[in-house]
Amino acid sequence: MPRAKKSLGQNFLVDTAVIRQLINHVNPDSNDDFLEIGPGKGAITKELLSKSQSIHAVEMDNDLSKGLMTLDSFGNFHLHNENILSFDPSKICEDKIRVIGNLPYNISTPIMFWSFKYLEFFSDLHFMFQKEFGERLIAKNDNKNFGRISVITQYLTRPKFCFSIEPESFSPRPKVESVFIRFEAIENRSINDAISTKLQEITHIAFMHKRKMIGKSFEKIISSSELTNLDIDSRSRPENISVEQYVKIAETLL
Repeated sequence: MPRAKKSLGQNFLVDTAVIRQLINHVNPDSNDDFLEIGPGKGAITKELLSKSQSIHAVEMDNDLSKGLMTLDSFGNFHLHNENILSFDPSKICEDKIRVIGNLPYNISTPIMFWSFKYLEFFSDLHFMFQKEFGERLIAKNDNKNFGRISVITQYLTRPKFCFSIEPESFSPRPKVESVFIRFEAIENRSINDAISTKLQEITHIAFMHKRKMIGKSFEKIISSSELTNLDIDSRSRPENISVEQYVKIAETLL
């Protein structure tokens, strides 16, 4: 089998106990259709195939794709040899699909925003990340990990931490711990809706200068008295403002 390519951020999950734990958390049903991002050597794929209706696997590595072709014999496996960031899931979705992936650490943020772009097609998403990045996605306000991507993620989805994964569970072994997180898509919310668009704008302003008080950062777009009317202290730092409060500010500015 092909070796992991450092340039693609590949770390293959090889621990069978962790794979079983992962499958238990996903809890696949025989009626479920899955989109798997970066199946690699197919360790998760093989476990899902017997428990789901179909799997569409997107793998950009040509060498790995050749190895995955052996799974065609299952009948419910569909391989797409392309970059997930240019993949349009609307072409495979009749109903909502479930998403799973062991994401390359070096493109986790672009893949999250790709997921948000097509969120209307997904019922839930299960991803493995570098621990530090995963903690940023699920962090609440008043936490040092809370930032712009926390706000956007939690406006569009309900993230739930599932479990941690030690470096020894991968080959090659990464230098850091990983986490497995589930994201439930929130109905009728889109990365392109008016509130989300405004959230992206105001969080960019707020977190550009994390040590600035929010009233100072926002002085050109909303007054301190308006923030007070929203029960938001203008002396707060960006990480002290909750997702709900950022949404209130966004709604006020529409």
